[in-house]
Amino acid sequence: MSRQPSPWLRALRQGEQPRARLVCLPHAGGSASFFRPWLAHLPGDIDLLAVQYPGREERFNEPCVTCLDTLAEHIAKALLALPERPVLLFGHSMGAALAYETALRLETAARGVAHVFVSAHPPPHRQPSSDLHRQDDAALVADIRRQDGGAASLWDNPQLRALFLPTVRGDYQAIETWRREHLQPLAAPIDVLLAHDDLEVSQEQARAWADLSRHTPDIRLFDGNHFYLKQQPRPVIQHLLQRVAHHSGALA
Repeated sequence: MSRQPSPWLRALRQGEQPRARLVCLPHAGGSASFFRPWLAHLPGDIDLLAVQYPGREERFNEPCVTCLDTLAEHIAKALLALPERPVLLFGHSMGAALAYETALRLETAARGVAHVFVSAHPPPHRQPSSDLHRQDDAALVADIRRQDGGAASLWDNPQLRALFLPTVRGDYQAIETWRREHLQPLAAPIDVLLAHDDLEVSQEQARAWADLSRHTPDIRLFDGNHFYLKQQPRPVIQHLLQRVAHHSGALA
């Protein structure tokens, strides 16, 4: 594996001449290693990079960034420093908002992306108001449990809760304070992924991503809840590649 391109990017696979680069942006509280299982299902000539936000894993001692715009600026800068290749952005939950904001900055810098995939999150003009980052630990943990019941053991442990909850709170602040005065459509296609049993985003909200792209988004429903992609990485990746091929043929 090549050396890490930036603290903001974990190179899960980085070849010499990839035909494309898939860049994954995690959910609130998530880390780059969340996407490591995708390596087993992604073609070998596509690089896999995952964004590593401060405050977790090897960046644990760095302060969290609680502004979504600032996060997007850092991520875009890290991507602009890489050799030019077709870029696919995939963001889950909070990462979906960041994928959109990062794509805007790349397009402004004349380094547009080939495709943007937003998973399990509404567009900025349809995001409900919430202030969980201001509420007590019990309320915040209850919301985390509601979305990801499989992580209960982490939040049942007082030491682990004390260690990791400040990072999650910082991420909640970033996404809950995300505002956009003017809607800016992307030149790149935006496609939407969500789960049948996810209460975080409705199909009506998902359709509103059409306001932010010059292409009509495809909306793909998967079985499961908010973290549907944990159980089915292969179908998710196959869907991404099919959609990119549909638009450009570049990854057919």
